[in-house]
Amino acid sequence: MSTHVISQPNEQQHDATADDEHGSLVRSLSTTLPTPLGNLLATLVVLVSLVVGIWSLVATWSGNAGSFLPFFQVSVAATVVSLNALYARRTFSYVITLIGAILWLWVSVTPFAPFFQVLLQAVTVVIMVAGVVFSTAAVRLSKQPRF
Repeated sequence: MSTHVISQPNEQQHDATADDEHGSLVRSLSTTLPTPLGNLLATLVVLVSLVVGIWSLVATWSGNAGSFLPFFQVSVAATVVSLNALYARRTFSYVITLIGAILWLWVSVTPFAPFFQVLLQAVTVVIMVAGVVFSTAAVRLSKQPRF
């Protein structure tokens, strides 16, 4: 007499572990966009970053650095957001990085007491880094099959 045991498919077990491993934020950010729309949004982010970077560079070189955003912050934020947008162009998961970069630029030009300036800049940089981490996790999750 033999006994046959039918096990559950691995996909159902994988989805349960994926739900535990990834939070709802990463899961919601991992939804895929249509390819043309994702490419268009990523291209717009890169172009706007380039325009703001060039504008900041011109303001810095012309001697009117105080009239626009600081060039260092603009170049770092534009590079991080652009590379993240290009990497995650199939999803819109780079929105957290974009928000963090905008907040970092805003904190950079807003006059705060030195302690609060450093504290707020550190918080906004952490938001940008967290956005990159969430984005890479969301891209990895978007490439997995959904059952």
